[in-house]
Amino acid sequence: MRTKTTMIGLVLGGIAASIMLVNCNQQPKDDTETKEPPAVDTIQSVDLKTFGSFQFPTDSNTIYTWLNNRDTTSIYNHAWNIWAGLTANSGEVYQGDSLLVYETWLGISEIKDMIQSNTKTSRGKTARTPLAMPNQFVHAAIARARFGGGTDTSAGKGNNFWVTVAYSPAAANYALTNQILKQSVLDSYKNADGIGAIPAFPADAITIKPTYYVGKRSDGYIRMPAWPGTPNPPRAFDPANDTWDSYVFVDVNNGQTPGKPLTPVKQDEPRTEASTCNLTDFLYFTVDSTMAAYLNQQQQTQGVVADAGDLAMLVAMHVTSKEISNWTWQTYYWAPNPGTPFAPSSSFAATLQNSYIKGAARHYAVSTAYNMVWPNQPITGGTNKGVTAVIGFNPFLEAGFGPNVFASNPSKLNKNFIYGVQTNCMSCHVFATADTGSAALGYSTDQYVDLNDTGYFNNRVRVDFAWSIQGNIITNK
Repeated sequence: MRTKTTMIGLVLGGIAASIMLVNCNQQPKDDTETKEPPAVDTIQSVDLKTFGSFQFPTDSNTIYTWLNNRDTTSIYNHAWNIWAGLTANSGEVYQGDSLLVYETWLGISEIKDMIQSNTKTSRGKTARTPLAMPNQFVHAAIARARFGGGTDTSAGKGNNFWVTVAYSPAAANYALTNQILKQSVLDSYKNADGIGAIPAFPADAITIKPTYYVGKRSDGYIRMPAWPGTPNPPRAFDPANDTWDSYVFVDVNNGQTPGKPLTPVKQDEPRTEASTCNLTDFLYFTVDSTMAAYLNQQQQTQGVVADAGDLAMLVAMHVTSKEISNWTWQTYYWAPNPGTPFAPSSSFAATLQNSYIKGAARHYAVSTAYNMVWPNQPITGGTNKGVTAVIGFNPFLEAGFGPNVFASNPSKLNKNFIYGVQTNCMSCHVFATADTGSAALGYSTDQYVDLNDTGYFNNRVRVDFAWSIQGNIITNK
């Protein structure tokens, strides 16, 4: 596991210019025969690492057996194995910095650039993937506008959270081979007066959304929101605008006692030793001037100014794998006291962390959503009657959502499920289609959704649960 990384040469909006190598011992016959040498990739995508008895992809029948037996121990073990594999050292080095496995994967912006150039074979990248504003904040804003705004907090506004949606090698190859971001390709899967769908991702595909909080190294101690647990009663609960009213301080010089218990402080309270952790309690990197300039181009909505030397600390990561038809869903978030994390994780889940998870990666909690409801329902022909909710969300990404975000797809399981803290990753992503803007299906709180429900999906093209496809469509017709 790394403790510090640098971000040099990050390009705006896609892949950096390729580094060119010239063999000085070979001279061209004449100027007309001079050719540019091939580009050299500096970061190659590395497959998910596996450890011990963990096999990836796990056979779908095995996972369905867990679900049918409500075997949450096996589900959490599987989620922690994925986390161990993502945060393992990849063996790739960029600008002298050892990269974790997930850091080597192509970002959706890079895949989009390749598809726009009609590239159909995955290649490495020459720089780190740029950080961007989380797409769900944009989707949420559209939903609020459509349904009158109400009194919801504006999720993400005024904070400093940034994401890099990325695809595993198998997922990236699928996207490139199928040119799946092109509007013309998506249109080809339309089914007149029926439900269209893109081809399914392969079983070994993974997509991720690493989420970072960017703070100032010059502050010495960076004040960062710390998840205080699900509010009771439920409400829109945003980390921005002091809604959580819970903070830790990050000592950039790592002068704190490692592993000490943390007690977050409230907004108006000063820093205490008990509220201060080390920077090495996070997976993080250092922002360079190019990245800072890129972030500042997007700051109209977030209202913060980035500088070279800022620290991007991983606070959350959505992870989904295509091992089952509806994908497995696990989400990780930084916890002040990872042995006793607040819901939607639990102390039970924390006890199942395995020894393959190293260093700062152990400071994160997990929440899973391998199914929509208990008992697990079939992909089609299931019901919302006589079942109980499976809640799985990320505090840093969904907790701020309120009623108007979900008004287009009210829960059929529980009409009182109207907040982000009542969501389930699978129940929300099932509504991802090729429709954009106001024509798109909105987000949903927890409920069972039948993939053949014509009321939702008729005359639409389902994009295999991938909001990342819907948010990056290339208009080419």
